[in-house]
Amino acid sequence: MEKEGAPRFMSDDEFMKLVELAQTESDVEAMNAIFQYFDPDITRLSKFIRMPKEDAIQSMKTELLEFIMKK
Repeated sequence: MEKEGAPRFMSDDEFMKLVELAQTESDVEAMNAIFQYFDPDITRLSKFIRMPKEDAIQSMKTELLEFIMKK
């Protein structure tokens, strides 16, 4: 069951607006929304990385942030 207030579906337009806000205005709320959207996938994938779960999650979030901040 999904958490309330955490929409799992996001249109392409909504996602691109969040990315644009994160890139151009360094909007922390936009970046948090992106992390929240990908959190279930990041958590699931962290099980397959040979390092402590917290480190794997942090590494993936760091890579996601670097990827988004590249223009």
